[in-house]
Amino acid sequence: MSALLRDTVAELINRKIFIVFLVITLLLLLMVYLSWGIREDFTARSGGEFGAEELLGSLAPWVAEVFSRVMSVYIFFAVLAAAGLLPRMLEKGRAEFLLSQPVSRTQLLLGKILSIWLVYGLMAVICGLIVYGVTAAVHGVFDTRIILLFAVYMLEFLIWVSVIALAGILFGSAAWSMTAAFTVWLAQYLLSYHEGITQLASNRFVDYAVESLYYVIPKTGEMGDLAVRLAIGRPVHSWLPLWSSLLFALVLFYFAIWSFRRRDY
Repeated sequence: MSALLRDTVAELINRKIFIVFLVITLLLLLMVYLSWGIREDFTARSGGEFGAEELLGSLAPWVAEVFSRVMSVYIFFAVLAAAGLLPRMLEKGRAEFLLSQPVSRTQLLLGKILSIWLVYGLMAVICGLIVYGVTAAVHGVFDTRIILLFAVYMLEFLIWVSVIALAGILFGSAAWSMTAAFTVWLAQYLLSYHEGITQLASNRFVDYAVESLYYVIPKTGEMGDLAVRLAIGRPVHSWLPLWSSLLFALVLFYFAIWSFRRRDY
């Protein structure tokens, strides 16, 4: 496991992927700086009538929403960056070397998947925490519950890792892995309007098919909404988006392991 973790970190450094995250982080920090200037200018123009306490009170839900979008951007780039790692691991020559090691195929695959999730997921979370830390220092909006938001997005990244892992093993291509991730994203986006679709269709078979797909396909968009509610202390009315999405990932991991153990490299 430690060797696979070091190998994943080395790939991250050698491919200069961290530069993309650094550029995104610097752009976001620039936006934070500009927002501070706008805030100071607004406070000055209002003659101090709109005080700091009132401003901060109106910022809390807004900050959670913004950082939900920020983490979505980081997760998007993390998925793109990680899509080709498993196909690269299974290239001719490299696959033979790894499979010759005294570990089972299941351990090898799970170790690589866990390494990808930790290295790229933590990179996204650390960048998000840096931006949040600067935002909290500038606007005084620090709240420890924001950690819950980052935790949910780590779980969301795990779901996307399951998609690119299965696609990477089945097709051995980074392009197909990204296509699979995009297809799942598009499906979950369209199914977020499942109630409207079933009302428009007015067909029992369509209703059953759409509702079934809604419960099967992961709901990363709704997980983002759940993360925001946790971060701002509002009650969560349904944990369905979280547990059903994690169950989907578990099934995909099972099929990835099953396929990997039976393929000839």
